[in-house]
Amino acid sequence: MAAGLILRQALSPLGSCGFFAGSFPASPALPLERIVAGGRRYAQFSPPGWLDEYMRRGLDRGNPVIFAPARRVSPFRWSAPGFPELTGWRGLELAREIGVEDGLAVPCHEPDGRVGVISMSFERFDFSPRDIQVIALAAVMTHERMTRFTAMPAPLALGLSQRERDCLAYVADGLSDGEIAEKLGIAQTTAHSHVENAKRKLGARSRAQAVARLFGNTPP
Repeated sequence: MAAGLILRQALSPLGSCGFFAGSFPASPALPLERIVAGGRRYAQFSPPGWLDEYMRRGLDRGNPVIFAPARRVSPFRWSAPGFPELTGWRGLELAREIGVEDGLAVPCHEPDGRVGVISMSFERFDFSPRDIQVIALAAVMTHERMTRFTAMPAPLALGLSQRERDCLAYVADGLSDGEIAEKLGIAQTTAHSHVENAKRKLGARSRAQAVARLFGNTPP
């Protein structure tokens, strides 16, 4: 909860008015009732009026924003075009009724195969791609803190090379493979391989998650 409070405070100047952090079993063979029953809620801060109306309208069953991360690794807007399960989602209609313009969901896959997510609502949504990258990284690192009980081994024990750690440091700065390659004087394909190897060793599904696991678990 403490990590959630820190994220809440950090997002407040950006117009954030609430967020949900949790996870659920990833098995597609499980019926919806079992998936919902197996859910974990790490933190939740909701805009006034959201929870009562959310429950009254039956939006707690099959929320596409919460379940979509099972098939995605990249952050996505609630209103993102091209995502069929989000088209016509009544939760977005409710959000706008209470002063929420849009939201951002960040998949946060856990080491034991569970699918996690941090979903954030904003009174205004005018972020650049760089802004979204920074917000998503902060969300993934917060989720990693919340799930520390999963006993993720320290990165040094996982055998990351110095070059792999260097590449992830540049990923944290928002650099592409080509930009990392230029910084380190190596081929772009080599830079990409270092990042992918680091992801594999850290058990990460995305670059943001790899960064979170490296810098969230490395001793000071």
